[in-house]
Amino acid sequence: MPKDASEGFGVLFLEHVIPAFFNNDKDGILARAKMTENGKLTKRYQYLQAYIEGKE
Repeated sequence: MPKDASEGFGVLFLEHVIPAFFNNDKDGILARAKMTENGKLTKRYQYLQAYIEGKE
């Protein structure tokens, strides 16, 4: 099963993620994946702030 999962991930990565680097991220894949910007969590990942601060 891990081999199948790895192969499936690789196929989807090649199909969806790699093109985003060359098409100006037209579908927002890279933007949604970005967890930090300028040293702070992006809005999408703000829910992790308490964990980072050790409050959870």
